[in-house]
Amino acid sequence: MYTKAVYVAVDLLAIASMILIMPNIRHMRRDYYSWLWRTLLAGVIAISANICIAVSPNETFAEISYCLYFSSIDWLLFFLTGFCISYTEYETWLRRLSKIAAVIMAADTVSIFANPFLKNHFYIIETKDALGTVFYQTGFNRMYYLHLEIDYLAVATAFLFIIIAIMKTYSLYRVKYVMILSVLLLVVVLNFIYMRFQLLLDASVVFYAVAGTLIYFSIRSFVPRTLLISSTGRAVDDMNEGLLLFDISSSCIYANAFARNRFGIDPASYDFSCEPIRTVTEELKERGETFGEADYVTLGRAGGKFSENHYRIKYNCLADKKGRPVGSYFLIEDTTETTYYLKELKEARENADNANRAKSTFLANMSHEIRTPLNSVLGMNEMIMRSTDDPQIIEYAENIQASSDILLRLINDILDFSKIEAKKMDMVPVEYSPHDLLTECYDYFEHSASSKDLYLKISCSDNMPTRLLGDVQHIRQIFSNLISNAVKYTREGGVTVNAICENTSGAAVRLKVSVTDTGIGIDPGDIDYLFDAFKRVNEKQNATIQGTGLGLAIARDLVELMHGAITVESAPGQGSTFTVIIPQNVADPTPAGPYVRKHRDTGKKHRESFTAEGAHILIVDDVALNIKVAKALLRNTKITMDDALGGNEAIEKCRNTRYDLILLDHRMPSPDGIETFRAIRAEGANMETPAVMLTANVLKGVEEEYMKMGFCDYLAKPIKSEMLEQCLIRHLPAEKVHLTE
Repeated sequence: MYTKAVYVAVDLLAIASMILIMPNIRHMRRDYYSWLWRTLLAGVIAISANICIAVSPNETFAEISYCLYFSSIDWLLFFLTGFCISYTEYETWLRRLSKIAAVIMAADTVSIFANPFLKNHFYIIETKDALGTVFYQTGFNRMYYLHLEIDYLAVATAFLFIIIAIMKTYSLYRVKYVMILSVLLLVVVLNFIYMRFQLLLDASVVFYAVAGTLIYFSIRSFVPRTLLISSTGRAVDDMNEGLLLFDISSSCIYANAFARNRFGIDPASYDFSCEPIRTVTEELKERGETFGEADYVTLGRAGGKFSENHYRIKYNCLADKKGRPVGSYFLIEDTTETTYYLKELKEARENADNANRAKSTFLANMSHEIRTPLNSVLGMNEMIMRSTDDPQIIEYAENIQASSDILLRLINDILDFSKIEAKKMDMVPVEYSPHDLLTECYDYFEHSASSKDLYLKISCSDNMPTRLLGDVQHIRQIFSNLISNAVKYTREGGVTVNAICENTSGAAVRLKVSVTDTGIGIDPGDIDYLFDAFKRVNEKQNATIQGTGLGLAIARDLVELMHGAITVESAPGQGSTFTVIIPQNVADPTPAGPYVRKHRDTGKKHRESFTAEGAHILIVDDVALNIKVAKALLRNTKITMDDALGGNEAIEKCRNTRYDLILLDHRMPSPDGIETFRAIRAEGANMETPAVMLTANVLKGVEEEYMKMGFCDYLAKPIKSEMLEQCLIRHLPAEKVHLTE
């Protein structure tokens, strides 16, 4: 009786161990885990049947239990063989053999369960031990040996694939296959002993549970841990960083290959007094840090030349699970390549900055060289228009004006693109009237549109606020670029500008302006390149149309700087619509009402906006024609004007004569305008006289620089008479200025 109790207890422990493992196996995704799970399930059934055999009250119950036991062993070995084939990655063979084997096992199972009727496999023998305990054993018929051959064939198949895997794999992974093979051999040996010596109970069944458990832990724990232990040291040796480990007494216990090869470290004789650790710890101590990182440089020789090797060394503490210090480690990173890369990057940046400064200087020089003669052209052309009533001469002068405006716009486009590219374009918000802005755009392009027999229409929503707050100068530039393109690329029909206001909040709106033309349109394949700098689509067709290809690129960049958006809709031969949406703040929310364009009287003669009899100014320029232009523009203002051809002459005159205002050119032979201004301020009668800088340099920041130097104002060439007059009104003594009605 005690024998049965011990046997049943062992079997129950085996079942419990398999049941605990099975849920973990079921959630794993590899195919061979499903085979292992079914193997353990069959093992649970087999051991349960074996328990039933041990506690059978009669022969019938024992016979049925034996049928369940033998058939479950069939399926256990079927699933175990499937696991072995799948685990050794012979999936093709598994697909070929599994269906045939399943049919054979099913037939054998049916044959076994027919035993109570046919007595074809076994018969029951009742025996007793020395204590009189009854045991039910089996005697075997011929069919049982066929069943046994099927089982051994399954085991042999599993052996075959495991042995092949052992022969093909290397030592680390060979261990797991050897473990599986050993378990299978043990089960076979125990089963053979049971049959050969006709033991009272079959103890080999317990080892099915042991086999499943060992296989599971071999796959999930033993092999990964072995791999981790064996590969960690190799991985640490192979990594491109140095690692030094020290115990709590600062004795070196490990140095990887990088540390040994780069610094000749021998762990047996290495401590904190050796390089590079000594330098690093001393530097950290000077900084008042217990742990941290520091740079370390060594000299090496490569290709007959000395070179520096740069390292970044990190020093930190090693602690156990409770946070108690058990040692320390140094991690050594080779930063030589990074250091040289950063050095090259710094040099490249400096070169780029130098190139950018050279470009800015070149643009300033080109701006000066082009604007200076253009100033004379526009100035003298204006004097022609002021001094004649001949329609033919006025038409010629207007053509000169239009061509000069085109040239000036091209120069401004290049300069603006340079500013945007260098991220030096500032947005300066001011109050402005949307209606006035649209009128200015109309007036500017009215002549160019009418000269091509094109209409130009402006419409504006009635709810447009009276005044908005935004960078009106750049908004005007955006609209001008779009309208200019529309007029240039339209041969018949015209251009329509529509402005509406989309409310987003009480203090902000979205200004939406669409420019629609009836022009040549744009091919769909060219739209993606439309806003590229210096890119002009359909070059052959548009070869006669003037432009730099910068207008739309500048418009897009300016819109993006204002956090807006620009879109285009177009089709070849059907015209185009460019839509700009720009967020704007509201200065005066009162609706402006219907848009009405105020007509200009273009035929009216120019009339000075002020007179200043008694005012005395000095005009300084190294180009006599520029002085002549300035005097001509101010001829009817009754101002007394002196002039000086260069800085030295201006300094001499300022020593003896007190002026109300000095107009001073920047780019002159030594001394230039700035040096002349400083000399005038240093001595003489004009130390407090306001000075206005006249310059063709319109690059970003020059106005602020002039203001910091002490200039009261700044005028860009070509000088417009309106701007010049407004400047003089601001800075001449108020008692000498009389505004004209």
